[in-house]
Amino acid sequence: MYADSALSLIVPLCVIALVFITKRVVLSLFIGIAIAGVMVTYHNATANGNSFNIGSLWDVLVYIYKSISSVFYSFNETGNIQWESSNLYVFGFLIILGIITQMIAYSGGIAAFVQWAKNKVNTAKGSEFLAFIAGIVIFIDDYFNALTVGQLTKSLNDANHSTRERLAYIIDSTSAPVCILMPISSWGAYILGIMATLGEGQDFFVLLSSIWGNYYAWFALFAVFLTIYWQINLPAMKKYKNRGVRDFLSTTQKEGSHIGLLIIPIFALIGFITLLILWTGYKESGKLDLLEMLANTQTGFSLFWGGLAALVLNLLISWKYLEKRAFFPIFKIGTYSMIPASFILVLAWSIGPVIKEDMQTGIYLANLTKVWLEGGVGYSSVAIPLATFIISAFIAFCTGTSWGTFAIMLPIGLNLATTNNVEFAFVMSAVLSGAVYGDHASPISDTTILSATGAGCSVESHFITQLPYVSTTALVAFVSFAIASYFNSILLGYGVGVLLLLGIFGLYKKAYA
Repeated sequence: MYADSALSLIVPLCVIALVFITKRVVLSLFIGIAIAGVMVTYHNATANGNSFNIGSLWDVLVYIYKSISSVFYSFNETGNIQWESSNLYVFGFLIILGIITQMIAYSGGIAAFVQWAKNKVNTAKGSEFLAFIAGIVIFIDDYFNALTVGQLTKSLNDANHSTRERLAYIIDSTSAPVCILMPISSWGAYILGIMATLGEGQDFFVLLSSIWGNYYAWFALFAVFLTIYWQINLPAMKKYKNRGVRDFLSTTQKEGSHIGLLIIPIFALIGFITLLILWTGYKESGKLDLLEMLANTQTGFSLFWGGLAALVLNLLISWKYLEKRAFFPIFKIGTYSMIPASFILVLAWSIGPVIKEDMQTGIYLANLTKVWLEGGVGYSSVAIPLATFIISAFIAFCTGTSWGTFAIMLPIGLNLATTNNVEFAFVMSAVLSGAVYGDHASPISDTTILSATGAGCSVESHFITQLPYVSTTALVAFVSFAIASYFNSILLGYGVGVLLLLGIFGLYKKAYA
């Protein structure tokens, strides 16, 4: 509809500006959907020779309703309701996670774990490194990573006086980068699925080759390491400390409680979900092949039923440590704690198709890039990786999805690389790097929302506090792509990038540690 017009940028840019101005993600997302409703209704009216009038407001309201309700259900070709089961499963999993957290707290598991761990990890740096390592180990899926790492490390982080915003940054900057660097993950399977449609062959080899040039993902992990090691708190991170957090859990240990009341449910959660991810992938693909299984897995189903199994196990092992009058507060507080994140996620998932399909923002930006580069404006072997990195970052930032950006930009990247005799694996690295950065930095990204949820802080404070860190990393990655392209040396790009990161974060350390 707006694929050929700069008007396609209005909705995402308005949402992002409103997030900065109002610090209210829900309001900003809703206004963005309403603006899109006005634009689509006006376009349809004028296309049919009609004028936009008072009666058109009803069409705008219908558009808003349909956009939001599409997260829950749609109508198939026969006119019957088709429930969006994957989304509903994710919402169910969020509630289960909130209940599990409260049950562990009420049983004394969190207090026991904190008392045990403080003898071994008694500093903010130590607890943050624990979250960092957990984020690297749990690489199979980003949703899974973002939500479980927070549950595992949040209480220890609180006890050691780290902030929820720092934890959210650590979670966000380990989940997606680790997944993109691991071809044996849901991300790797998805990318291979896109590449299979391009018909180039040797897809897995190309994906492996792209890993070594994925500067942003590697540098994001290194930046987190430096931030923890040097305890760097940039101004935004100092200003927003546990903003809006009210769920600090009791660390008063109950008589007889033990760390198994936390460790067993969390590891059961990881184990059950991992098994279901593999089982649903096998069931759908019919092949005992890991990549095929990951490509066809049903993540929402696996999260919900794996979480439910962990909840039942948690109830069984906690039963004798819980007072009967505690069950209602456990379920009530656990459910209420996840409602704000669920609201934001509903609106983020609602506006995604609006920006992608109605506004066609990604297509507009991608076509602009393609025309500019193929037209020879400033073309060189350096320009293609840099341009695809920037445009991929901007598309992901505006749309809130790295996966959607992959689908749009990888075919364009292949075409540009083939036409201009540039190595596709390196252009692919630039696309993946840019998309992951844009997804990290975007306030409307589902991984931004879920990382904040896992850490237990507000989405607004997480977005504002992590932006300077990830943007610094992206700038260094951009320089590395330029160096590597110009000198035809990925290794030199790493050398310059690492030195830059050490230098910049070293300056941050002096000023803000």
